Amino acid sequence: MLRSFAPAVVAGLVAIAVSLSELLTTLYPRTAFLLLRRSRALYVYAAAYGLIALVVGLLLDRFTASGTIQLEGFGLSSPWIRAVAVGLTVKAFLHLRLFNVSVGSQSVPVGLETLVQLFEPALLRTILLDEFTAVRAFTTARAREYPSLDAVKARAKAEIPPTLPSQERAAFANDIDRATGVIEVMEHSLRFLGRTNLDRVFPAKP
Repeated sequence: MLRSFAPAVVAGLVAIAVSLSELLTTLYPRTAFLLLRRSRALYVYAAAYGLIALVVGLLLDRFTASGTIQLEGFGLSSPWIRAVAVGLTVKAFLHLRLFNVSVGSQSVPVGLETLVQLFEPALLRTILLDEFTAVRAFTTARAREYPSLDAVKARAKAEIPPTLPSQERAAFANDIDRATGVIEVMEHSLRFLGRTNLDRVFPAKP
C-alpha cells in the first residue's frame, strides 16, 4: 500500500510546486515574496491541484496495475516517472473544455474545466485581493518616509532601466505621471521594478 501511495504523493507535491510557480511567475513575479507570507488562499489553490494530482496518481497506478490502462512512452513503465508526469500536466489537463454553454451574458465551460470552476475563480480573486492588501501595507510604511509626491515621481522616472523595452518604459512613466499619491507611485514601482530596485530607489531611512 505504501509503495503505491508514495508515487501519488510525489505527483501531488509536483503539482503543488508547478501550480505555485506558474501563478506567481505569470501574475505576481515581483510581489510573490509578499503573497508567500500573507496569502492562505495561495496555498489552498496549490493544495487543491496537489490533491487532484494525488487522486489521479492513485487511480492511474491502480488501473495500470490491473491492466485496465496501458501507458506507452519513454519511462512511463516506472511509477515514479508517471507520478512526475501527472504532477506536471494535471493543471493543464484540467483546463480542457469540450464546449461552452451560454446563459445570458455568462459562458460556462463544460468538460474537465467544470471541476476547476468550482474553486479556482474564487481563490484567484482572493489571492488578487491578498496581493493588493500586502502591497499596500508594504508600500505605505515606505511612503511615509518620502512625503513629496513630485520628488518621488521624478525619482521613480529617473530610475527606469534604459535597457527595458521602450513600450514598457513609456507605460510605467505614464502610470507614474497619473499617480495621485506617493503610495500609488511606490506600488507601481514595486510591481514594475521589484523589491530590490524599490529599496535602491527609495531606501528605508534609518
